[in-house]
Amino acid sequence: MKFLIIDNDAAERSLTLETLRGAFSEANIVEAGSREAFDEKITEAGFDLAITEYRLDWTDGLTLFKDIQSRHACLPVIMLTDSGNEDTAATAIKIGMADYVVKRNRHSLPDAIKQSLFKTKKEYCKNDNKFQLHERRDPFISRFTRDFAYFIRISPEGKPVFEWVTEPLKRLIGDAAFQGESNPPRDWVLPIHPDDIPIIRDRFNKLLTGREDTSEYRGIINGSEVRYFSDHSLPVRDLINDKVTQIYGVMQDITARRKVEEKLYLMQHAIDSSSNGIVITDLADADYAIIYANKAFLRMTGYSLQELLGHNCRIMQNNDSDQEDIHELRAALQSKRDAHVILRNYRKDGSLFWNEIYISPIQDQQGRITHYVGVLNDVTHRVEMEDALGKSEARIRSVFNNVSDGIIIIDEHGIIEKLNPSAEKLFGYAAEELIDHNISKLMPEPDRSRHDSYLNNYLGSGKAKILDTRREVNGLRKDGSIFPMELGVSRFYVDQHHFFIGTVHDITERKKAEAALRDLSGHLEAAREDERTRIAREIHDELGSLLTAHKMDLSWLKKQIPADLALCHEKIAVMNLHLNDGIGSVRKIIADLRPSILDHLGLLAAIDWKLDEFRRQNGIQCALTVQENDVVMDEGRDIAVFRIMQEALTNIAQHSGATHVTLDVETGTNTLMMKITDNGRGMTKAQMHKSGKYGILGMHERARHFGGEVIIVSNPDKGTALVLNMHLKSSESDGCHD
Repeated sequence: MKFLIIDNDAAERSLTLETLRGAFSEANIVEAGSREAFDEKITEAGFDLAITEYRLDWTDGLTLFKDIQSRHACLPVIMLTDSGNEDTAATAIKIGMADYVVKRNRHSLPDAIKQSLFKTKKEYCKNDNKFQLHERRDPFISRFTRDFAYFIRISPEGKPVFEWVTEPLKRLIGDAAFQGESNPPRDWVLPIHPDDIPIIRDRFNKLLTGREDTSEYRGIINGSEVRYFSDHSLPVRDLINDKVTQIYGVMQDITARRKVEEKLYLMQHAIDSSSNGIVITDLADADYAIIYANKAFLRMTGYSLQELLGHNCRIMQNNDSDQEDIHELRAALQSKRDAHVILRNYRKDGSLFWNEIYISPIQDQQGRITHYVGVLNDVTHRVEMEDALGKSEARIRSVFNNVSDGIIIIDEHGIIEKLNPSAEKLFGYAAEELIDHNISKLMPEPDRSRHDSYLNNYLGSGKAKILDTRREVNGLRKDGSIFPMELGVSRFYVDQHHFFIGTVHDITERKKAEAALRDLSGHLEAAREDERTRIAREIHDELGSLLTAHKMDLSWLKKQIPADLALCHEKIAVMNLHLNDGIGSVRKIIADLRPSILDHLGLLAAIDWKLDEFRRQNGIQCALTVQENDVVMDEGRDIAVFRIMQEALTNIAQHSGATHVTLDVETGTNTLMMKITDNGRGMTKAQMHKSGKYGILGMHERARHFGGEVIIVSNPDKGTALVLNMHLKSSESDGCHD
C-alpha cells in the first residue's frame, strides 16, 4: 500500500508516521510538508489513500481535497486535524472526504484507513470496471450548460480518440468530422490555427498528467473562418493503473469577447499614447484620489505612477492654492459638472508650469457619477506668449476644441462656417459634412421650415428673442434621432457681415432627471393631499364632535342653574362664545386642509366659495366668470387647479397691493383654461425668477405634473395675469402619472 501524508508541521507528520508504521509496517508512506513537495508528490501514481491537515501554510484541507480529486478522482482522503470544528468536519464529509479524525484521537487513524480502503474496494467491485465511466461522466457533463461539449478516449498509444461531441459542436465543424477512430488525424477537437498548435500540444501533455486545464486558442471553421475558443478539459484516471484514459471537455466560443478585449486594448493604448495628460480620480468620499494617469501625465509632472496613486491632484499645487480657477474647479466638482481651468502647477522637482485642465464626470449606465476624468495640457509657452503679446487666440482655439458643449458658427444666411469636435460628436456628423450647409439641417420640423424666415426677420428688423439668452430646443442627429438641448446664440461682426455663434449642450440626462423629480413631486403632492384629507376628516370627526358635545353640555348646564345666579349665566354665555369661535376655527382649518365643497359640489363651486372668502378677508373686489355646468376632471386634477388658484390668490393678497381681481374659467372638449388677473403693482422677470420663489415654482410643477402649463405675464405697475392650461382627462401626450 502507498499513503500520502500532507502536513507542514514536521513533528505532527512524525507522530502520524509512527502511528501508521505500527499498523501498516510494509506500507510505502510519502510525506509532503510544503506546496512544492505536494505538487511534486501528487503526480506520482499508485496512491491508495491520502491524509491531510486542515490548516496548511498555503491553503486549507478542504480546498486541497478538491485539488487531489481533480488529479486522482477515486483516491480516498482523510482529514487529520486539531484546527477544525464541527462545521469543518461536516463540510469535509459532505464534499466527499473518506473520514475526519482529530489528532488527539490519532490512535483511531488505522481503523479509519482500513474502513476507507474497504469501502473504496467494495464500490469498485460492485460496478465491475465501469466505475470510472459512470462515476465521472454524468456529474461532469451536468456541471456545464454550454453547447460545445466532447468526450475523448485515450488509446494505449496515448493518442486522443474522439468518442462523441454535442450536436451544436457537430454543426459547427461538420458531422463527418467525428467518426470515432476512423476520423482523419487532427491536433484537437477542431482544426487549430497553426500559431496555436503548440498550445494544444502543451495542454494535451498536461492533461495526460492528470491536471485539469483551461486554455484559449484559435480554431479554423469551414476552412477559413478564424474563431477564438475557451476550452475547459477534465482528465479521468484509470482506477487500477492511475493513467489518464478519458478526457471530458467543454468549449465556449469567445470570439466576440476577444474582439471587445482587443478594442479595449487599442483604446487603452491610444490613451497611453496620447500627448495629452489624462488622469482619472475617485469621488469626493475618497478625496478625488488618483487611480490612473497616462504616460503623458507622468512626463508632464515628473512623478511616477506609484507616487501619484491614492493622492489628490493638489499634490501639484505646492501650496499655491490661492488661484481663482481652483475655486472654479472645486465648485464644478461640488456641483458635479464639467469644468475647464488653467492652473499654476508644479512638477516633482518644483518647477512651475501652466496646466490647462478639463474635467468631466464619468457616468455609469444608470447615469450615476462614478469617477472624474481630467485632460491636461502643459500650456506654459502659450501663456507666456499671451502675456507677452496680449493675444488670446491660442487659448480661444483650445477652448473651442476642448469644451464639452457643441459650438457652431454660421453666417448671416444660416450657412455653417465652423463647428467644434463636441458639436460633431453631439450631432453625429463630421465637420466636412456640415460646413457650407444650412444650419436647419440640424433642426427637426417645424423649426427647420421656420428658421430661414426667423433669420430674415431679424436681419430686417434687428429684433430676435433668442439672442443672448439660453433656451431649450430640439436637435436632429445624423441618424434621425431627436434630442433635447440647451441653445445659446450670440452675434458678432466681421467686415460688416453678421455671424452667429450657437452653443449647444445636450440636456437629455437632465430632462430625464427633471421628469423623475417631477414624478416624485407629484407623488409627494398627492400624498400631502391625502394626508390633508385624513387630518381634516379626523378633526371633523373627533374635535368637531367634542366641541359640539361641550356646547350641548353648556346648554344643559344653563338650564339647571337658577336664574338668580347671574354671574354663572354670564360665564356660560362667555364660554358659549369661545366654543362658537372654536367651532368656527375648526371649520376654517378643515376647509384650508381640504375644502369639502370641492368633493361634494365640484371645482367651480369650490372656486366660487374660495373667491368669496378671499373678497371678505382682504376687501378686494372680485369678479368670477364660469360656465353653468360643473367641470368633470380626472381625480387629482381638480385639487391641482384649486391649489394653483389658492396660491395665486395668496400671492395677490400678500404682494400685489391690488384692488380688483378677475377670474375666468373656460372649458373645451378636453381642455380647461383658468385666467386670474389683478391690477396690482406687478413684477419684473427678475422678481418672478428670484431664488426662493417656491409658490410660483410650485404652481408650475403642479401644472406640469398633469401635462399642463402656467404662464405668468407681469410688468411693474401694470398688474399680473396668470393663465393655467390643462387637460380635463389624462392623455398619452400629457407625460404625467395621475
